[in-house]
Amino acid sequence: MEKSVVVKASSVDLAVEKALAELGAERDRVQVEVLAKGGLFQRAEVRVTLKETVADAAAEFVNGVLSAMRLSSRAEAGERGGEIVLDIEGQDSGAAIGYRGEVLDAIQFLTRTYINQEKNSSAKIVVDCENYREKRRDTLVALANRLAEKAYRTRRKVSLEPMNPFERRIIHSALADSEIAETHSEGEDAARHIVIVPKGVELREDRPRGNRRDGRRGDGRRETRSERGNDAKGDGRRRERAPRAEEEEVPDGREYRGYYTDDFVKADAPKSGPPKFKSFGGNRKR
Repeated sequence: MEKSVVVKASSVDLAVEKALAELGAERDRVQVEVLAKGGLFQRAEVRVTLKETVADAAAEFVNGVLSAMRLSSRAEAGERGGEIVLDIEGQDSGAAIGYRGEVLDAIQFLTRTYINQEKNSSAKIVVDCENYREKRRDTLVALANRLAEKAYRTRRKVSLEPMNPFERRIIHSALADSEIAETHSEGEDAARHIVIVPKGVELREDRPRGNRRDGRRGDGRRETRSERGNDAKGDGRRRERAPRAEEEEVPDGREYRGYYTDDFVKADAPKSGPPKFKSFGGNRKR
């Protein structure tokens, strides 16, 4: 939002100087409109408007997003290394970061899209909060080095979880000059991830993944009941499942009254066979 002031003085130049002091801006950042040139019996009057920069527009947009999220945190714009950095600060800044920076990345994406389409600017914008970007970078670099050593030691490829382009670039850069491992990306869209491959060693073949405990075959498809068939000993017997809570045994001559209760009641007479399970209301006369 543009900010402007109207100032009167004995001359136009003096009025402009007073307006610049009031706005706290330099001459090249304002637009001057002369309302009255002044004269012998009239004072000069000017309207000085502070030009909105890309950084100001980005900060205003981010603050609008934070307000829509009902957060009290606010963003301030600055420049660092040729980038426009919007630093979010406040008591509820953690909500602006989200799980692994997902909310922060979303705010950054929306801000870049707004500036590109509405302000016709290709400026590089970074949205940060409590120095999260730098901390995340250090974490990813340490992770990359640790997994590179693991890949070299085990002689196997190591696949990382899917990451956004910013985090993938950090991993690639961290291992660009590594002598023990190299990286490349696989997958598409949200499933795109990095694979770390050891250098200078013969890769081990992956172990067969059949007969898994979760009932999946080596090709990743879950086994059918007929395919499971035999147990581990191969004797053809079906495995017995553990009884459910409502099927637990109860003392002889007593019946289970409730579903989630240990209130047992004495039966009228001992009965043969398994105990009966009754509803919450117990015995109901018909």
